[in-house]
Amino acid sequence: MNDGDDFIANITQDVLKVLADKRFFEALDAQLCPVETPASRLVCDGTYAVSTAILSRLGFELQDTEEILEVLKSRGGCCDCEILFNVAEESRLKAEYWRRRAAGSDSEERSIGHKS
Repeated sequence: MNDGDDFIANITQDVLKVLADKRFFEALDAQLCPVETPASRLVCDGTYAVSTAILSRLGFELQDTEEILEVLKSRGGCCDCEILFNVAEESRLKAEYWRRRAAGSDSEERSIGHKS
């Protein structure tokens, strides 16, 4: 582990608590898997574009956002949809994926939120 990895490991639990308190994961899920208006669903483009916009809206500065994204990446959140699959405790996007798999759609990609 290098110093950067140590730093990220040391702040991970606090960052995740702040994100939960600010309801970041719910806001991201609402963008990628909305309950009310599925037509307004944003599609993950393999980046953190949606997450970055939400973090900005929540008042996080650039330095904080960069550190938050490093924490999320360290937990397997390599893009917006993977944050919901790998970091969030619960998400509609993850539940939707597993419902489709249970219905026999074995060909579904894990990241159903990604653009083709």
